[in-house]
Amino acid sequence: MKVLIAAISDHAWVENGCLTLCRAFDSIKVKKFPYAIPRMSFALRILINRLEEGEHKLNLSLTDSDGKKLMNSDINIKFQFPAESVPETSFSFALNGQNVVFQKPGDYVANILVDGRLEASVPLYVREEKDGGPLEIPDKI
Repeated sequence: MKVLIAAISDHAWVENGCLTLCRAFDSIKVKKFPYAIPRMSFALRILINRLEEGEHKLNLSLTDSDGKKLMNSDINIKFQFPAESVPETSFSFALNGQNVVFQKPGDYVANILVDGRLEASVPLYVREEKDGGPLEIPDKI
């Protein structure tokens, strides 16, 4: 199993097996806390081989530096190969969250586990805007 894409974005979706994501990011600046980001998506594309076909458990969590989970999602998935004879195939996932609340600035991480194994980690740096400059928050599309 190999993670081809793991990203945090404004919006992500899967259509006909194709993954689409808009405005991937790894940091946001906020004027005051607590801050609720209106929408945040996790985009994931996994490449598997024939031996990994079948039922699996996918877990995605967004955690702060103290280990507190802001988001946690368990999904049962079934990897099924197309009828054609191919040695590997990929699967796409989009997990969407709304109004995720950040209580404080800090370093956050999105962890992706498959069957309890850590397959990918994506950092998210949440900072307080102190200089009065433009806000760089992904809350408008």
